[in-house]
Amino acid sequence: MKLQLARSVAVVSLCVAGLAMAAPAMAQEEHESVGRGWPMAEQEGLKVVGAGEGGAFRGEAIAARNGDVPEGVEPLEVDIFTSQDFYQDADLWSDPRYFRCNSPMGLESQWGGYGNEIIGDDPPASGAWGFCDADYARENIISPYGFETAQEHYEALLAEAEADGADLKRSMADLPDWNGVYNDSSENWFWGRIIQASTIVSLLTPEYQKRFVQESYHHANTNAPQWPSQYCWPEGFLRRWHEHSVRDHQVIMNEDIVTILTGVADNFLTQIYVDREFNTDGAVPRLGQDVPRWYGETIGFWHGDALITWTSNIQGWMTHGGFEHSNKMQTVEIYTPVNDDSGNLTGLKHEAIFYDPEALAEPIRMVRVLERLGEFEDRDPYTFVECNPTFYTIDGLATPVTPGQTFEFTVPDMFGRPWAQIWERYHEEGMTPPENTELFGF
Repeated sequence: MKLQLARSVAVVSLCVAGLAMAAPAMAQEEHESVGRGWPMAEQEGLKVVGAGEGGAFRGEAIAARNGDVPEGVEPLEVDIFTSQDFYQDADLWSDPRYFRCNSPMGLESQWGGYGNEIIGDDPPASGAWGFCDADYARENIISPYGFETAQEHYEALLAEAEADGADLKRSMADLPDWNGVYNDSSENWFWGRIIQASTIVSLLTPEYQKRFVQESYHHANTNAPQWPSQYCWPEGFLRRWHEHSVRDHQVIMNEDIVTILTGVADNFLTQIYVDREFNTDGAVPRLGQDVPRWYGETIGFWHGDALITWTSNIQGWMTHGGFEHSNKMQTVEIYTPVNDDSGNLTGLKHEAIFYDPEALAEPIRMVRVLERLGEFEDRDPYTFVECNPTFYTIDGLATPVTPGQTFEFTVPDMFGRPWAQIWERYHEEGMTPPENTELFGF
């Protein structure tokens, strides 16, 4: 059924430059490289799917509120706002109407997570609708390159560089000068405003579909969000790409290591060890001990002015409003300079391809531009983040606690999905999670 949408609410247009859009897979010989820089498909008419504020989009994007249904849309008999057991709705998760055509940020926004409460007068059944004909297409997210693993991808790019006679490690005198401060200002589908929640579901394996819907349910229905930053938990690897978790990026480089430092709710440190090799005798390729690291370990090489990297040994975690990733998450990332007509450096194009056979149905790609803001002396120094917990879980809800207050607290298993432990203990009584969740049509 083709869904239609009432357009009575203001629509926010989006410039596609710098967005994370992937082209359909094309023959290798059509491109200069076997695995980087392939063009991004244009996707016209992008707009906010569901409610949310921040970045390029200020204000609300709501098709219908207070439980009303947008004109031309036939609602489902049960959806995420009315379901008593979302686990049993697995055959509906692929339908945007199950989420009332909301983006992930739209679901997070219902109870005021971003400032404006839109849940309506009879929550949760009165939850607001997003725009059913607005989305960021799945085919523009899937990696176009066809590699099965990050190792295969990285080794293909390495062989390409060696065939070109590239200096994989460059001397200090020959390094491009990328030192300085940058900012990510380009709207990304991963931010969760221009994509349907059901499209996120389609990117994931059955187990991780279940995990994403579990999180979405407790955002939209029970109003029991478990954002890591509420408790001063780690933010996790994928938060490097989210607008609310990073600010200015400091790039510091020498011939051995390129360091990228950023953060808001936590400190994000990427250190690229140039011309190093991974040890492959552990659970995943690694540099140090066979223990997952929060932001992984990264090696790289130069191919001309392009810095090509491979990150592995990542600790599995969550990204609220996004999706969970596993310890098998790996990336191939490519940084290339962006120059103006006079040859001045104006930014770094950052292309990232994500491989996670446990969480992702297929490898995916994001492309963004880190806009150069200036030299270090032109900007404020980096503000180190130190989080002091003032919220604790009381009866399954993140609750502010004042100094001197005494309360009962259950310490979660930090490496056993602590957010899910809270939901399942306090908010899922009587639900019946299936052992194997299978969805069709993806």
